Amino acid sequence: MTQTAVSSPTTSKDQPLTGLSSADVQSRIAQGQTNRYKARVSRTYWDIVRDNLLNLFNIVLGTLLVIVIVMGDYATAFFAGFSVVTNTFLGMIQEINAKRKLDQLATLGEQQVSVIRGGDRSVISMHEVVLDDVIAIEPGDKLVVDGVIVKADALEVDESLLTGESDAVFKQIGDEAFSGSFCIAGTGLMRATRVGKDSNINKLTDIAKQYNRVKTPTQTYIDIIVEITVFIMFIFVPMMFITAWLQQLTFLDAVRNAVVFITSLVPQGLVLVAILSLTIGAIKITRQYETLIQRTNAVESLANATVLCFDKTGTLTLNKLAVDQIISLDGSSHDTIVRELWQYLHNLAHLNRTAGAVEKYVESHFSPDGNLPKKIKEIPFNSVRKWGAVNFGEETFVMGAPERILPQRSGEDSVASRSIKLALQGYRVLAFARVQGELVTDKEQISSQCNPIALIVLSDQIRSDIQETLNAFRKENLRLKVVSGDSIETVRAVARESGMNTEKAYTGAQLEAMSDAELEGVVKEADVFGRIEPETKRRIVKALQAQGEYVAMVGDGVNDVPALKQAQLAIVMNDGTQISKDVADIVLLNNAMSTLPHAFTEGKETTQTIFGTMKIFLVKNIYNVAFFLFVGFMALPFPLTPVQISWATFGTVNMPATLIAFGLWRPKFMSNFRDDVLDYIITTGFIGAILLAVLYVPVFLISGGDLILVRSAVTLFLCFFGSLTIMNVQGIDFYHPRTFIEKKGVVLVMLTLTTLTILAMYAVPNLFEFSPLNWDQHWWVILLLALLFDLAMVLVAHGTKYRYLLKRFYTLFQKHDSVNQARTN
Repeated sequence: MTQTAVSSPTTSKDQPLTGLSSADVQSRIAQGQTNRYKARVSRTYWDIVRDNLLNLFNIVLGTLLVIVIVMGDYATAFFAGFSVVTNTFLGMIQEINAKRKLDQLATLGEQQVSVIRGGDRSVISMHEVVLDDVIAIEPGDKLVVDGVIVKADALEVDESLLTGESDAVFKQIGDEAFSGSFCIAGTGLMRATRVGKDSNINKLTDIAKQYNRVKTPTQTYIDIIVEITVFIMFIFVPMMFITAWLQQLTFLDAVRNAVVFITSLVPQGLVLVAILSLTIGAIKITRQYETLIQRTNAVESLANATVLCFDKTGTLTLNKLAVDQIISLDGSSHDTIVRELWQYLHNLAHLNRTAGAVEKYVESHFSPDGNLPKKIKEIPFNSVRKWGAVNFGEETFVMGAPERILPQRSGEDSVASRSIKLALQGYRVLAFARVQGELVTDKEQISSQCNPIALIVLSDQIRSDIQETLNAFRKENLRLKVVSGDSIETVRAVARESGMNTEKAYTGAQLEAMSDAELEGVVKEADVFGRIEPETKRRIVKALQAQGEYVAMVGDGVNDVPALKQAQLAIVMNDGTQISKDVADIVLLNNAMSTLPHAFTEGKETTQTIFGTMKIFLVKNIYNVAFFLFVGFMALPFPLTPVQISWATFGTVNMPATLIAFGLWRPKFMSNFRDDVLDYIITTGFIGAILLAVLYVPVFLISGGDLILVRSAVTLFLCFFGSLTIMNVQGIDFYHPRTFIEKKGVVLVMLTLTTLTILAMYAVPNLFEFSPLNWDQHWWVILLLALLFDLAMVLVAHGTKYRYLLKRFYTLFQKHDSVNQARTN
């Protein structure tokens, strides 16, 4: 890309730079000419109410419950409606409360804007900007309103988020600047011409309906399950009414059967738990670990991450750069070099952290005499060029990466060799050079024009806790990769001292020469990358993703934005540039990675909570629905009433699931959704359905069709089996008897809840349409229940351990070549 030199700073003559007066500001506020407009970027309160109240499940079930009430069956309406109403309203209240808290926490990351008012510069919230405000622009700033440039000093703006064009645009006096773009180099002032809903970015947002509720992988699983259950509901509920008509049941009985089927089919509580778990996790992480979660989905992304990419500066080091020494290369004295550095630095439009560290050194070793030559042109430093230049007419000073500026001659005594040796010691090395006349920038390599003046050697202290932090990441099974713009020698030295594997390391130039396939192989093996440009950072992330990795990227600057946008999880330091924070999922408020391992742990615990409750609710749904279909196929009477199934589920499933949802119980760790969640749901669900059928048929036949006795036995077994599911989720396994002792608290709670649930039915049998079992009359039913529950513990333990039938089933979906290879072996 051809470089363009920008002339010295100019100011619009017809626009005073004193800014608006207080009276002007108040006048514009009164006229509504402010930036208070807020685009729709999250769910509104109406969205939450609508989604919780007016979903298809509630509409269908609510209609049936109204029919039940009209026909006078208040017990069915109460028990069947209780869990639905509590789930709906508690979920709605909790989600509204969580939204309010998250909105409050989100203000911690709200962009601040520097404006000139009444001749003074002040910092205000982006929402306090008014029409005609004069706004200061510096590298990393995102433009929050549209405007016209009134002062420009090597001002370079990236409009790729709006136009898709990756090349930066140089802005001069009178040029328009648009909200949504961001400054990557230079400085300037802009007068706001369009604010609020009239600004470019907000118009695009409204047209595109920016808010789109992005689902996590687990939420996607749940959505698929809900869609399938709704499909099943529309098929089988009409069939149930037809069966009831053929069996000459009353309309009320048909409706009651449909209520039982629907409440057993749709996992309403699971949707609630997923939303609440992610929201509660986001609040907890933000409050406890100084880690602002800007998108709740990031909580699950923390759990899914397999690779963590980060820069050297500010992560491995403290980002407190200081000049260690200046080495003359052309025989100039130290004082002469310092004066020339002073001339160069004080003409820059903007000082980044590195230039600021050099300036601090210069000011401590030089007393300005007021004779500062003024620049004619400037090419600002950026992460692609890796150098900046200032022209003073007869000469141009250049400062930047040694390999871009210094002549690349071989030999131990060459300047390039000296800079490499310093870098190998962990120093950051800059080259300072002179060009006679104006720099010719139509060549990618400018070293042939440069006459070296000095090497500037900077040091940065490695964080004292970095090895402990990196080990904590490794315990979370994260592969660590440092991706830096510094020289490969410096990055390698710092990474080695931090305890990372530096055996394989690559430069950006090496990676850029590789094909995508070659790059994938390299990024898989190597952990250290130096002199990496923004686009190459993005390619590294993309190459990791192509291998199935879930990539988290830590950054803080404009040069990190492409990689942050590519990564599944974008993490940014709070002191980072505004544009990087805008694309971030997570902002580290304390600017340190030391708290991030705790956030990863919490993210995994939140996902485990969702997986655990998913197993509980979906096992219940499968064994109930499969059992109901069996009974219907056999043309037998419906096996449960709404009151019975609602009460049994409430006491032995819903109550324990609530303890898990709020983090009071932690489920046994599940590493893989299919193996640890889906397989368990299918296996345990069908075992439960088969055992329910084995219980139903003999009790029905031996009792002479005593439906109340049959339903009572089925209800009791549901209580026992629900308790077994909860204990399994908590890690209690029949094949490992010690788990009953290790988890004795869970066993005790489940015994208590199951006992209380059953005692309530014994206390008021008429309410529950329950026939209390006694040994004299029903000894054979009690023995059958005990036998089937013992068998259930054995079958669930054996089935979930070996999963023979499931494995055979999965082979149907394997590729033929895999099957043929297996046969050959």
